[in-house]
Amino acid sequence: MMKVRRNAAAWMLACAGSLVFSGAVAAAPDGETATTIMVEGTTHQANNWRIEMPANWNGTLLLFSHGFVHGPDNPARNRPHEGAEDLLARGYALAGTSYRATGWSLEEAVPSQMEMLDLFEHRFGPARRVLAYGESMGGLVTLALVERHPERIAGAMPLCASVSGGVGMMNQALDGAFVLATLVPMDRPPAIVGIARKGEGLVAQVPDEPEAVGALVRAASATPQGRARLALAAALAQLPAYAGNGPRGAAATRIPQDDLAERQDAWATVFERGVFFPRRDQEHRAGGNFSWNTGIDYAAQLALSGQEDAIGQIYREAGLDLAADLAVLAQAPRIAADPAAVAYMRANYVPTGQFTRPVLSMHTTGDPFTMVTYQDSLARLARNGGGSRWLRQAYVEGGGHCTFSGAEIVAGIEALDEAVQAGGWDGVAVDSAAMNRRAGSSPATPGRFVAFTPDPFLRHCGRTPGSCPGEPAADR
Repeated sequence: MMKVRRNAAAWMLACAGSLVFSGAVAAAPDGETATTIMVEGTTHQANNWRIEMPANWNGTLLLFSHGFVHGPDNPARNRPHEGAEDLLARGYALAGTSYRATGWSLEEAVPSQMEMLDLFEHRFGPARRVLAYGESMGGLVTLALVERHPERIAGAMPLCASVSGGVGMMNQALDGAFVLATLVPMDRPPAIVGIARKGEGLVAQVPDEPEAVGALVRAASATPQGRARLALAAALAQLPAYAGNGPRGAAATRIPQDDLAERQDAWATVFERGVFFPRRDQEHRAGGNFSWNTGIDYAAQLALSGQEDAIGQIYREAGLDLAADLAVLAQAPRIAADPAAVAYMRANYVPTGQFTRPVLSMHTTGDPFTMVTYQDSLARLARNGGGSRWLRQAYVEGGGHCTFSGAEIVAGIEALDEAVQAGGWDGVAVDSAAMNRRAGSSPATPGRFVAFTPDPFLRHCGRTPGSCPGEPAADR
């Protein structure tokens, strides 16, 4: 149990009765000394919240935003996967909420997190500074917070995040699904869009046709020709090729470019979850389909991917004609989007890139579910929005989704905190060597931060209506 220091417990309990929400304070048994106060509760808006306050508070509050949550269970989350105890030991306070809803809850998340700040200030007084950070979808929430509320959010650190924005991310996933479903026909192909059914309501806990998706991937994996077509779909979806990859595959290793067979195995392993993202909840919220491939030339996309030679070799070894398959894709009926649904997803959320506070975006190089190429899109958004000088990006070599170590999380937070105190990134080193020093690496335990440049993101889509290739005209 989290404990309350004896000299603080009476004050904390006195405050609890004055609040308009339910809450709980953990207390220490007589004679015990504790270093952290934990307070949690629920607001009238069904927003579950939690605060952990260290005895040696350094004045900085870390506001954590969690990722996509399936199902009705929705506890408050105020901690990343790793690093929370080290952050508390360094004097940082930790706070976070449940967002009032599960699923793609960007619309609810930002006001829920700002409500968390109000609750914190009511209980503990204003923080000297507030740093927002978050994982996966929560990293996109983090960017929305710093863009919309720079007067209260001093800096932001999205982790393993959907930083390209939901529109581009889901368009890229659409490409992988469309290519495989077109080239590997099935008696019952999985639905690519239109997952939501009229009258269903928000049911994020219901998977999107897992049997049909699994059957498609298994059928493709069963023959050399199917594996070649899966490789083409994976290249267009920009899936990483790492051995041993998966949700928690931190130790996954990069596969050499010329090891084509092992690369195909790796793509098959992550294809289902890396491409068939859950759309049902998003479509309900958006009121329709928000993804499209109208106006997309897949031969041109393959050339831009940097994988054209490798995919050509895989096709030759399978006895297939790549040009013929690309011609089939060129003639296949396209998927159009509902402009109103695109507008909703753009608002919830595609970053503006108009940063006015320090942002440090961190990604593992082999994340199979939020691809590292999203970082290229974020850099473009920042250039177009005028926020480049406020943005820095750091990369950790490895696979898995959100598999940073505690030391890597702490290194990022301390670099961001330093930039906030300095008023910008000038003089604050975030190159791989500097970040490894921050993380406490040594010759015996070398750090994982690396110098890295992501490939261009193939389906970059900006905040401004009409900024995306093939975008439905009515949204412009």
